[in-house]
Amino acid sequence: MVSRAVRRKLAALLVATWAFTTVSCAGDEQREVVAVGADSSVEAIVLAEIYAQALARTGTPTAVVRGSDNPRADLDAGRIAVLPARDGALLDRWNPAAPARTPEDVVAAVNASLPQGLSASDAADGTDLRSRFLVTEEFAARDGVRTLAALTPRCADLTAGYTELPGFAPTTPAPVTIADCAFATTTHYPDPAALRKAVREGEIQVGIVNGPPAGTAADLVVLDDPKYAVRAQNILALYRSGRFDRTQLKKLNYVAGELTTEGLTDLIHQVDTGTDPATAARTWLDAHGL
Repeated sequence: MVSRAVRRKLAALLVATWAFTTVSCAGDEQREVVAVGADSSVEAIVLAEIYAQALARTGTPTAVVRGSDNPRADLDAGRIAVLPARDGALLDRWNPAAPARTPEDVVAAVNASLPQGLSASDAADGTDLRSRFLVTEEFAARDGVRTLAALTPRCADLTAGYTELPGFAPTTPAPVTIADCAFATTTHYPDPAALRKAVREGEIQVGIVNGPPAGTAADLVVLDDPKYAVRAQNILALYRSGRFDRTQLKKLNYVAGELTTEGLTDLIHQVDTGTDPATAARTWLDAHGL
């Protein structure tokens, strides 16, 4: 029997999205609840809600575990069964020296680096969550810099600043690493507005944000990165190997097929402006027929 203390601890830890309990065909035992983990970022929480509710629609009882200090450790220990994550961030953790940069190569490298007992769903190719680099229109026009590849040879002579976009998962390490590029100095700014001001006023030449900036001003240019100087960052779901049947795995992969950068950015904005994460996830799943 579970003690009252343990029940209280679980109640404090779990922000539950319970599907109605199903009964196995072989007997009357209730199916085990699948816990989907998240740290405290809105990005992680809304993704956990999406994956949990998607699994719930297969008849799987699910719960969302929010605010974990170390969700990877929770997954390793079996305290959660699913963890949405950015594949590039996983590779940065498991094999930071890996040369993989494009989405295809990063997925392959992540799958090759998976710890024993873990598997990965399909990656959501439509979610490009690489950090973005901002310069002024004047700088871009004068120096012919519109891509990261054009910026790279000049990094040593440039100053950069970085900040976190509201709701998005923080970049580790910060600032993001660019292939063959090391800025003369890097400065942290408290928010995107302060960063943009610093770029405009020439305090720094390059601004870095940890995801796709919405509504960038006309006088600032987001540098393109078609050659993936910054490692690809696409969403996937890590899960405990052998935990799911074919129907459940298909549902995880269906989510990957529907997620996009724009859609995730909109969901994060909804939650940041007051929408309950579970409600936002449910509406998104309904809209995409999942």
